[in-house]
Amino acid sequence: MNDDLPARKPQGDALMSAVSRALEAQRDFEQHRPTRMGRGVESMAAPIGAAVKGVVPPAMMRAALRGADTAAGLTLRREIAGHDLGDIDACDAAALSVQKWAMGTNAASGGLAGWFGGLGLTLDIPATLTMAARNVRATGIAYGFDGDDERERAFRLMILELAAVRGLEARSDALGRVNALARRLSDPVARAAVAQAGDWVLETLIERVGRQLGISLLRRKAAQIVPIAGGVVAAGINASFQTDVSRAARYAYRQRWLMGRKLLPAPQNAPEANMSEANAPEAAPTTEPAPETVLKPEADARSQQDRDPGGRR
Repeated sequence: MNDDLPARKPQGDALMSAVSRALEAQRDFEQHRPTRMGRGVESMAAPIGAAVKGVVPPAMMRAALRGADTAAGLTLRREIAGHDLGDIDACDAAALSVQKWAMGTNAASGGLAGWFGGLGLTLDIPATLTMAARNVRATGIAYGFDGDDERERAFRLMILELAAVRGLEARSDALGRVNALARRLSDPVARAAVAQAGDWVLETLIERVGRQLGISLLRRKAAQIVPIAGGVVAAGINASFQTDVSRAARYAYRQRWLMGRKLLPAPQNAPEANMSEANAPEAAPTTEPAPETVLKPEADARSQQDRDPGGRR
């Protein structure tokens, strides 16, 4: 991660306009649901999903998840961060280019794998996970976060979980965990405390996130088991999944960008972050209130007239 964030940032009206667009993008994400295609195919393919559950066993998902982040790091293009990291609009634009690349590449790989039915599915899911991990890491670089320690790996796993969860309560819990860890990683003192967590925390996260991703991907990709016809389905599903991953990653890293520059107060009712929270069962109800919509800075920084005409997120 870039611990020494650039001191220079937009000034005056330019700053207010950029922050307003960023805050609106954060609120939009907190209120949005997964892509329509992802939701629709999950519903239609639910009966098939149970039948193909054994095609990709949980152990394979965990193994794929462990290797995905490392493999993704070997293929990253560092020129992703060739823009001004002090300009949130430039960071957003770079992150959107990451999304386009991930969608196109994973759609192509899914289309090819779909021709081979169940066999292709066993190969496509690990490839999709690696692409998702690369998507998250590249998005982080676009916002100036390129660390590779346990704290950053835990944060990337939480982003993947946020992209995969379904249901309002589960999504609220995942948002709370991402915001809580983002808050601590943006505070040098709290960041050092997080570093004291051991490897067992990452293993617990891998267990939980691997299970959630397995459920989500199998539901989305169940129709891919039909040879030849599955190729068309897989291409669209992979693209929609990478869109969900990109949206979650942009939200999480934009949040840290804003927090790190003191442009965004952390949500006051998010659960107090500790990496040991990763040990909590995924279905356990939280005793903390759900995270609020992103808090806004001064009123003059959030005028609706500053909305991005292009609708960029």
